[in-house]
Amino acid sequence: MNCLICEKKDNVNFLSDFRLEIREDEKYFSDAKIFQCSACDFSFVSPMPSNEKLDYFYEKVYRSNGRPPFLVSENFEDQKKYYLEDKNLSYISYLTTFIDAKRIKNFYDFGGGNGDIGHALKKKFPKINLFCTEGDEYCEKILDERGYKNIKNLNDIDKKFDLITTTHSLEHLSDINSIFVKFKEILSKDGHIFFEVPNCTKEYFDGRAYDSPHLLFFTEKSIKKLAEIHNLEIINLSFAAYSFADDHKYQRESQQEYYNSRKKIISIFNLKRIFKKIIPQKIISFRQDFIKMKSLRKDLKLDWFINNSGDNCYIRGILKKR
Repeated sequence: MNCLICEKKDNVNFLSDFRLEIREDEKYFSDAKIFQCSACDFSFVSPMPSNEKLDYFYEKVYRSNGRPPFLVSENFEDQKKYYLEDKNLSYISYLTTFIDAKRIKNFYDFGGGNGDIGHALKKKFPKINLFCTEGDEYCEKILDERGYKNIKNLNDIDKKFDLITTTHSLEHLSDINSIFVKFKEILSKDGHIFFEVPNCTKEYFDGRAYDSPHLLFFTEKSIKKLAEIHNLEIINLSFAAYSFADDHKYQRESQQEYYNSRKKIISIFNLKRIFKKIIPQKIISFRQDFIKMKSLRKDLKLDWFINNSGDNCYIRGILKKR
C-alpha cells in the first residue's frame, strides 16, 4: 500500500494491531491495523472505515452521553463556559504570538466542536466572521448561538479565510492530503493554518491503551513532509500538553472508569429511584457538580499546554502559503 502523505509504497510496513477504546467501537473499526511509513514517519489505519460509518459515528456516537472521553454529562450552560479553560486560552496566546489577529476577517474552524477558539477570538475582535464544518449534532446548538455558519459540505465553501484552525480533528480523518488541498484552496493570500494533533512517536505507541477513534498518527517529521508536499511554510512547530506517561495513564483511567460505570449501571439505575425519594435534590445536584469538577480538574493546568520539551503528547503548529 502507499503512504497517505508521501505516497511511497516500498517504505510502508505493519506497525501494530489497532487497539479499541471500548468494545463497542468494533462495529466502526473492525479489521483495522496500523501501518507506518519509514520515509516520512507517518502512521495510518488500514483498512479505513467507510465514510458512511465515520459520518454516523461522529454525528451520533462520538459525544453521546456516557461515552469516553465525554463521560460527564454536561448541560448546555456548562459547555458554553469552557472556552475560558486554560487549554483554549493557551491556544489564543499561541496564535496571537505569531498572527496579527486584528487582520482576521473570516475565521474557519474545521471539526471544532463547540467552536471555543473562534468564540474566544471574537470576544476580543468582534468584527471576525465565524465559519466552521462540524457534523456532530451535539454541538449544533452552541455553534448556532455563537453565530457560526456551519458549512457541512466542504464543496459549498465559497469564501477565503484568514485563519483556519483544526485542533484534534485531523487524526480522525481517513484522507489527509485531500483536506490540505482544500485548506489551500480556501485560504486567503496571507492566511494561516493552525493545528494541533497527538504527537505519535515511538514513545506514544509503546504505552498507549487504545487508538480508536484515531485513524492517522502524526510526528514532527510527518508534519514537515506534509507541509513540503503542499508548499506550506512552517511558521512554528511546538510540543504541548502533558507527558506521554501521563497521557497513557489518563487513557487507562478513562477506559477503566467507563467499564466500571457499565458494570454498575443497573444497580445505579435502581438506586436512583430510591435516592430521589429520600435525598433532597439540592444535595444530589451538589454531588454531581463536585464529580464534574473532579473529572475536569486534570484539564485545568496551564503549564500542561505551554510545555515544549519534546516529551509532550501533542504537537501544534502554524502554517502559511508560500
